[in-house]
Amino acid sequence: MILECLKENDTSIKALALDLIYLVSNESNVKNIIKELLNHLLTLTEDDDFTQELTNKICAILDKYAPNRRWYIDTFIKVLVLAGNHVGEENTSTFIHLVAGTPPL
Repeated sequence: MILECLKENDTSIKALALDLIYLVSNESNVKNIIKELLNHLLTLTEDDDFTQELTNKICAILDKYAPNRRWYIDTFIKVLVLAGNHVGEENTSTFIHLVAGTPPL
């Protein structure tokens, strides 16, 4: 139900839903939540501010709850493909350090 609120036209409802999704994220649901947020990212076309906020929350959830480095890297690449211009410099820097520090991946 919370994920459905991301489809609302009212930006305050979308922002509150996104904040709530971030708060309920944890190690056991991170894969499902990120999958749903990435699917939602696919549907966004016009709201640059919300796209930026959504991308920031996805990156924050990844940083906090990624089950392993491989999944983190694969998922972050998907975020870059879907919303590259909206990925913050800080998140990109973290990603580059992780890739550089994990030569096998």
